Amino acid sequence: MLIYPDTNIWNYLAQRHIDERKLTETLATKNATLVLSAHHVYELARTFTGKAGTERGVQLFSSIKKFLDLKVPCSKEVMEFLKEECYVFENGLQRIDPMLDASDHETVRREVDKLARGIVEGRVKEFIAKRTQFAVTTRVEQRDHFTARKTLKRELRAVSESDLFNWLQSVTMTTDGSVILSRHLERMLGPGPTPDYARRLLLSPASNAARGLVRADLYSNWRSANRGSNPKDLVDDMLHVLQSIYCDLYVTGEPDQAKYAGLLLTTKTKVRIYDGMTPIGQWLVALA
Repeated sequence: MLIYPDTNIWNYLAQRHIDERKLTETLATKNATLVLSAHHVYELARTFTGKAGTERGVQLFSSIKKFLDLKVPCSKEVMEFLKEECYVFENGLQRIDPMLDASDHETVRREVDKLARGIVEGRVKEFIAKRTQFAVTTRVEQRDHFTARKTLKRELRAVSESDLFNWLQSVTMTTDGSVILSRHLERMLGPGPTPDYARRLLLSPASNAARGLVRADLYSNWRSANRGSNPKDLVDDMLHVLQSIYCDLYVTGEPDQAKYAGLLLTTKTKVRIYDGMTPIGQWLVALA
């Protein structure tokens, strides 16, 4: 069983001084493991810019380093999933490998080792700056998206929350879904992928991340149309959710994520919300 924790769960593990080895070994007896990702590392590195600063960041990454030293696996990032899904689709294969190989795992471990020593540099600093600006830009673009599209806004408002799951599943496989995905592909790969290519990719059984990305965009548009705007952290939260799309469990301490996480993921990935009271290690083991 692959358990993908949200960033807040990694924070709980560090703050409550969990025994990383004991937890990892206990989960292993149940054929389960936590899964880290490079996306986790970059997002959690923002801890160094917060009020607690270096001390809190060092504590957090010292804990994460222990998990990596114990060979906890690392997943690829969402856009890497998408690239591999394209390859699988084009070559008639059945599935992707969502986990990093040993070499890339070691690269992540080296980055975490530097952060555990309070060294924030290079790609980590660049990521923090880019993600902060990206979240702001996305919210502005979404607000402007509806300014000249009153009909679209009315159509989205006509979709009730009770119908949202079926609506997302249905629209993802339409021309609108193909256009959304082709734009993601163009941003990632440059000019070339057409909406027709995107349509056929969406039909591929192995294209979990492709369909998840489309559902995330559609959900974001629906939410903005119905509530006026989106929280500044919604984009990052949805990326964390999508990172778990090849895992068995997505676990988080954010109850609000229960409202949409299940809408973005496949039925294979279950969502569990931490109550904040049960000892975190005991809670994770009970899930396995």
